[in-house]
Amino acid sequence: MPAGVVLDVADTETVFDAAHRTGYLWPTVCGGLGTCRTCVLKVSEGADNCKPAGELEREGLATLGPPAGDGRTRLACQLRVTGPVVVVKRGVRRVKELRGL
Repeated sequence: MPAGVVLDVADTETVFDAAHRTGYLWPTVCGGLGTCRTCVLKVSEGADNCKPAGELEREGLATLGPPAGDGRTRLACQLRVTGPVVVVKRGVRRVKELRGL
């Protein structure tokens, strides 16, 4: 959301990786390494289907301050899911849209 993009996220990939695999550009500076925190998103539905944040993600979220520790604020490059989730992130675009095709 808000673009209504639906991603099929494999068990072995993050939300960020699934977006790239399917032709979407997710805002980032570090390229998905978990260090820039630009890919931060908000889980609006399905938080129970999110795997727990690992150490790198917890450290990154701590630098963002409240409400990053709410369990719904996550880093797309680290977030792995086990079922349907709805996330809010502005700036996710199809690569073709960016090229004007």
